[in-house]
Amino acid sequence: MTPATKQKSNDGALRSARQIERNPSFLQLTAEIIDRETGVREVLEILEKIIAEAGELIESRNPELVADARTVLQRYADETPRAAE
Repeated sequence: MTPATKQKSNDGALRSARQIERNPSFLQLTAEIIDRETGVREVLEILEKIIAEAGELIESRNPELVADARTVLQRYADETPRAAE
């Protein structure tokens, strides 16, 4: 297993951390734990890659599926622009 690289926690993890942790000094740490333990960041990155590579093919067969995937990516996206959008 490779060591985790230091990344800013995703916005969804920060929103969750605010609901869990009321002490502002622990928000970032709580968000990092949520990111790491849930694997959400990795799942979103994989979904982005799938849409980037096969979005048109999938869309030709099931446009609702691609639209739903794009909606999820927009909802949980970090502030930085994403390749699949």
